[in-house]
Amino acid sequence: MKAERASKEDAVRTRLSIDVPPTQSAAAPKQELTLTFDELALIYRSLQAVKTLGAMPSEDELLDDTIQLVDQALNDAIRQRGTSR
Repeated sequence: MKAERASKEDAVRTRLSIDVPPTQSAAAPKQELTLTFDELALIYRSLQAVKTLGAMPSEDELLDDTIQLVDQALNDAIRQRGTSR
């Protein structure tokens, strides 16, 4: 996962690149999302709510991994905001 800033129409967006694991790379191409910081924060809070409310099994690694991925992207965006000022 890589996060980088992209400026579009005066809106700062965080671009997420999700690398596909090697076992799937031949069949599945790399996916990229461009989200604003607020959109990314909303996704993070939503994932935390899913976990807190127990909407998914507690042993679901995908949920924890996704929360960690979004958390890293938020931290990267915060660091990039700090270096651009």
